[in-house]
Amino acid sequence: MKLFTKWPKWNAVPIALAVFAGILSAGAKRTPQSESRPEVSGTVTYREKMLLPTVADVKILVFEIDGQSEPKTIVERLIPTEGRQVPIPFKVLLPQSANSEHDFSVGAEILIDGKVWFRTTKMTLVLTHGNPKEVHMVLSRAS
Repeated sequence: MKLFTKWPKWNAVPIALAVFAGILSAGAKRTPQSESRPEVSGTVTYREKMLLPTVADVKILVFEIDGQSEPKTIVERLIPTEGRQVPIPFKVLLPQSANSEHDFSVGAEILIDGKVWFRTTKMTLVLTHGNPKEVHMVLSRAS
C-alpha cells in the first residue's frame, strides 16, 4: 500500500523543509543554563597618542565582591589585539558559580610583550544592584 499516492511529488519538498526548519530552530533556542549566566561587555581604550603593537593583549578581570573578604577574581580573559587598535571590544560570561546576590566589578589591563602598559585605576561595578552590563573603560598609563 503506497501512502500519499495522489499527492504530487513537489508537495513533499515544502513539508520536508518545514520539518527541517523546525528541527534547526529547536536546536538554536537558548537553554535555561545559558540564560542564567550573566555577561559583561564593553570596550577598552586609553588616551595616549600611540598605536598598539601587534603583540599587545587586553586582559579583562571580573571580581566577585561579597562584602566580607577581599574581592575574588572569577574571570581573567586574555584577548590578543592582533593589530587592532583601541577601542578594543570585549565580552565575557560569568561562571555558573558566581553568586547573583554579590556585587561584581570589572577592570582591564593592556599588556605589551607580557608587561602591563595600561590599566584601570578603579574597578567599575557591573551587573547586579542596578549596575550596567556594558562598560567602556578608559585605562591609564601604568607606572
